[in-house]
Amino acid sequence: MKNILPYLLLALILLGCPSPKPIQKEEPPPPPPATKELVREITVRFASIDVSKYAKKIEKSDVQKFAAQLKKDSIDLITIQGITRYPELKTRVDLVDELATSAEMRKAFGETINISGRQNGNGVFAVYPIRSSDNLQFENLKSTGFEAAMQTIVDCGIRDIVVISTQISEKASKSDIKSIMITLGHLTQTFPDHPIIISGNLATSESSRSMTLYDNVPSDKDSEIPSVWFSKSELLKVLEEHTTSTVFGKMVVINFGIYRKPLP
Repeated sequence: MKNILPYLLLALILLGCPSPKPIQKEEPPPPPPATKELVREITVRFASIDVSKYAKKIEKSDVQKFAAQLKKDSIDLITIQGITRYPELKTRVDLVDELATSAEMRKAFGETINISGRQNGNGVFAVYPIRSSDNLQFENLKSTGFEAAMQTIVDCGIRDIVVISTQISEKASKSDIKSIMITLGHLTQTFPDHPIIISGNLATSESSRSMTLYDNVPSDKDSEIPSVWFSKSELLKVLEEHTTSTVFGKMVVINFGIYRKPLP
């Protein structure tokens, strides 16, 4: 018995003491999923100018000088408002045809009015193919300015862009301007998958109220420089903008970045 007693005491001690709890190592929380940044596919150099304020007769040398500047500045797309053409007068330089030839660009022209062989209208010129063009007429207006917009779809290779050139008459009433802005604002529904760029004399308070689905590049309150509006989208962003002088007046130049979502 004396030899067994120490063993019994040891057994009671072991049974009476709780076994130590296993040490659990705390695992660090999983890292948050990496955010994939948008990929810039291409930079499009866009410009816009209103030539209606040019008071001189347009000569071929003027157009060639302007075309040379567009090439030097690597302009990919340009909208021009206030164009006047005389198709039947061979002695007058046709700005649309001559610029397209000299600048090596595709062209689209939308007529707003034609009186006695004199055409007024807006143009879009691009180094990229112009897939389609349509002269968008603004209907039920009271003004006599015969407002319209040259609406084009330009194939930039990576993505198609809707590019619009327009000019509103200085005689247009507030109700007419509101109607025009609403029509332009609805283009985001017509082209839900396309970035949209609209340029012209749209710097009015009515523009801000009606173009809520667009951002704009201010024209610094300079009536000579067209305003530029573009659809609010993470796939279209302004990288840089400035104003430059040309033979026909001031021209706004904007570098647009066109982006795509990263592949999964």
